[in-house]
Amino acid sequence: MEKPHYYHYATEGLKEDTLFASAVEFIAGINRIAVCLCRLGPDHPVQVICFCLMDNHLHFILYGTEEDCDLFIESYKQTTELWLRHHGEVNGPGKSWRIGHWPIRDRERLRTTIAYIHRNPTAAGMAVSPAGYRWSSASLVFTDSSWVRLYGKPVDSISLNARKRLFSSKVQVPGEWILLPDGLIWPGEFVNYRLMERQFDSVQDYQFCLNKRVEEDINLEMRRSAISLPDGEISARARQMAEKLFGERDMLRLNAQQRLYLARLLKKETGTSVKQIARVVRMKLTEIEPILNPRKG
Repeated sequence: MEKPHYYHYATEGLKEDTLFASAVEFIAGINRIAVCLCRLGPDHPVQVICFCLMDNHLHFILYGTEEDCDLFIESYKQTTELWLRHHGEVNGPGKSWRIGHWPIRDRERLRTTIAYIHRNPTAAGMAVSPAGYRWSSASLVFTDSSWVRLYGKPVDSISLNARKRLFSSKVQVPGEWILLPDGLIWPGEFVNYRLMERQFDSVQDYQFCLNKRVEEDINLEMRRSAISLPDGEISARARQMAEKLFGERDMLRLNAQQRLYLARLLKKETGTSVKQIARVVRMKLTEIEPILNPRKG
């Protein structure tokens, strides 16, 4: 019988489209996590340990058998497409979903992956701390959540028809779960954040992991599975590196030698394609291909 394990699931960053184009879509996207878990039920026990929804991609850490975790992801994908077909005003269905998943085989890798996922908004260049980003599980970790009961209300305080409309589903969500004023199910109801907390020795240990540069290790693993990183994340990292090295964030203000040096560092750190790096550092592919990929050049 297959044993449960931790798995990191992620979608490829969409380059010309979005998964979540507004706060309404993000709220619906998080609520779908709860709905999909309830739909699977006890016959397919999957735990969500960690998640982050970004505008053009998403990440989950799930615990369960690989088959059950795959069922959850497929359910989430299908219900997202269905929701967009009926509710998307700016955004629409028809996404090119490419989903990769990687087993997490030890505690250190689990800690690193949690930090990587929670760092996603910051790594993408957003002026927000991990805990300040609403559309991830980061705000649940080592946080006093007593405020939730003061501002929220139980799901069963609204009518059954109102629940069907809100969740776009007939699936029954536990009535005691807390619904926040904007219609968001508090993620603490369906994320096993206590288990996530137990991976860290203390608040300070968690903060230490968050402050480590973990992108290189995880990105290389994702790259081996042909899941590319969105340009936004690579560009944000390139700007940070350029400012630190050359005191300038604008790629076009760097000379060719500086941009080439930056390209080498990006290749080493992210493992992403030379074609993507060429776009980010604003150089022609023919200029850097022979240097970064000597065999091809």
